[in-house]
Amino acid sequence: METRLIDVLQPIKDNDYQLSENQNLSELTTLMLQKIGSPDPVLREELIYMIFSNFIKRDYYNAEQLKNILRSVLNKNYLFYRIKTSNKEENAVFRRSVSVRLISPIMKKHRENQLLSEQEIHRVWDNLKKYMEQEKDHRGYIDGKGWAHAMANAADALYNVASCEEITTQEVRDMLPIIREQFLIDQPYLFDEEERMVTALIAMFDKIEPDERAEWLKTLIYERKGWNDPAEEIIINNSKHFLRALYFRIIEEPSGCNELTSVLEDLLRELRKQEAY
Repeated sequence: METRLIDVLQPIKDNDYQLSENQNLSELTTLMLQKIGSPDPVLREELIYMIFSNFIKRDYYNAEQLKNILRSVLNKNYLFYRIKTSNKEENAVFRRSVSVRLISPIMKKHRENQLLSEQEIHRVWDNLKKYMEQEKDHRGYIDGKGWAHAMANAADALYNVASCEEITTQEVRDMLPIIREQFLIDQPYLFDEEERMVTALIAMFDKIEPDERAEWLKTLIYERKGWNDPAEEIIINNSKHFLRALYFRIIEEPSGCNELTSVLEDLLRELRKQEAY
C-alpha cells in the first residue's frame, strides 16, 4: 500500500502541490493520516508531511477540516501512539513525531485567521504538556529511516502554541519543569534540539517575570553524584549546550530576555566545576 501511496503523492509534489481534478482532498487526507508514521522517510517526510504543510499553508483546508486534522493528531493513536510501551528499536516514534510536527503549521494558520477557540488552544497545550511528560524516544536521525527528531518537532509546536496570546503564565510555569526533565537526560542531543527548544523558550519567557526566568534556569545546573559515570557527563553536556544556545541567541538576537546574559554566564561558570577534566 505504501508504494501505491507514493505513486499517488509524488505527482502532487512534482506538480507544485496541486491536486488533479479527479483527486478528492478528504480521501487523500485520510490516506496520508493512516500512513503518517511510515518508516519510509520518502513517504513520511518528503511526501506526507510536505503535502500536509503546503496544503495547510495554501488554505486547501477549511476551518473545520483543519480542526479535524488537529483533533486526529492529538489523539491516542497519533501523538500518544504506543508512547508508554514502545522502545527504541521500534518505529512508533515516527507517528508521534510527525503528529507533533503537524501542530506547527496548523497553529501558524490559527495565528493568521483565529481558527481555534480559546478552549481549543488550551486543549492543544494540555496535550503537548502530556506528550512532553511521556516521550522517551530521543533519537534524532536514524539510518535508513530518516528523522525521528521528536523533541525538536515538539519544540517547534511549543513555540507556535506559546506564541498564541491565549496561553497563560501558569501554563508556561507548568511546562518549564517538564522541559528541564527532557533535557537533563543521559542521552546526548546531537541535532540542534536545544536550539529549537530555545526558540520555544524565548516565546514562553515572554509570559513570565524576569526573576522567574532566572530561577528556572538555575534548575538546569546538574550536580553530579560521582566522577566515574559517563552518563553524568552526558547530562552535564546537555545542560551546557542548552544554556549556551540560549546565551548566544540572546546576545546575537536581542530580545526581552537580555537581563539573562549575566545569569547565564554565572551558570555556565558553575557548570565548569561539574566537568570531569
